[in-house]
Amino acid sequence: MDLAVPPRPKTLKIRGGQSDSSARILSYKIWEAIIQGKAGGHPADIKMMWVLGSNPVNQMPDTNKCHQAFKKLEFVLVHEQYMSATAKFADILLPVNTWMEREDYAAPWLGAPYYAYANKAIDPLGESRSDLEICTELAARLGIQGFNDKTEEEWLRHLIAEMPDIPDYDEFKRKGIHKVQLAEPFVAFKAQIEDPENNPFATPSGKIEIYSQTLADMNDPKIPPIPKYFDAEENWNQPLARRYPLQFISTHFRRRVHAQYDNLPWLRRVEPQALWINPVDAQPRGIKDGDLVKVFNDRGVVMTPAWVTERIMPGVVHLAEGGNYHPDEQGIDRGGNPNVLTSSEPSPLGSNVDNSCLVEVQRA
Repeated sequence: MDLAVPPRPKTLKIRGGQSDSSARILSYKIWEAIIQGKAGGHPADIKMMWVLGSNPVNQMPDTNKCHQAFKKLEFVLVHEQYMSATAKFADILLPVNTWMEREDYAAPWLGAPYYAYANKAIDPLGESRSDLEICTELAARLGIQGFNDKTEEEWLRHLIAEMPDIPDYDEFKRKGIHKVQLAEPFVAFKAQIEDPENNPFATPSGKIEIYSQTLADMNDPKIPPIPKYFDAEENWNQPLARRYPLQFISTHFRRRVHAQYDNLPWLRRVEPQALWINPVDAQPRGIKDGDLVKVFNDRGVVMTPAWVTERIMPGVVHLAEGGNYHPDEQGIDRGGNPNVLTSSEPSPLGSNVDNSCLVEVQRA
């Protein structure tokens, strides 16, 4: 990839930043980058994708644009445990093992004073390997020297040895958990409170910035220097709402972890994937509880059962994220995947906004 590209004029200057090169792609614009390439102003013409630890076809917004991008790629390599929506696009599909078939450790997602060690429960099934083993063997075949000189356990010992919180690897592995004994209760920003001069925040002023001069200097009305409410990009106040009058939302589902476990029949029976719709919206559309409905907008069409319920407000419908993308011959998704409908257009500062859009619903 050519890194000799002009700097971005709106790159945020923060402490520790070393480069303002624009040779990068926002994750939610990756489909456009693949489809358009350099001709569309992107830093590279992407030829291949190597996917591991992810299911982007299912979990990233604007699934049909994603479908188009994957078909343009010359080569797709995927590590997977089952035939996911992304795995179906693979030219080569490598069987990766599960977390139950390898050693690992983890810290809490949002931080807490303990660590967990995941002892391997069983040996890897069939010919499956860990991501580390796959990448190490591929590196050797590709002639990449010095890629990896350690086994899985050697890496774990090396990483944990550099962590002052865990004094003994073998004891940590035996117990499966290590609780960090704090000398005193944790207080957020304690150093900045007690000695702000020598402990500045990672902002241009070194302080908590309610008003950001950096954002003010960008002079972009969509990026105000002080927090301000904006309507969602697709909302009831837009002309688009005349065609698509329902605000669509998508949240996490208690029976899945994103798309994981969606292929378990007994979990699907316990809580089916279904569109939540208020009786106020269902009745004029002739929709009854359990009816198959068509949910659609300009980006795509999803067919899914309806759950007519007062647990969602009128004018709003809901479909949980993670439903497995399963298009029929006409490209209509039959798996209840909300990302067929969501937009990949990010917020002005680059955040994802794929949990809300406008749709219409009809009885199938």
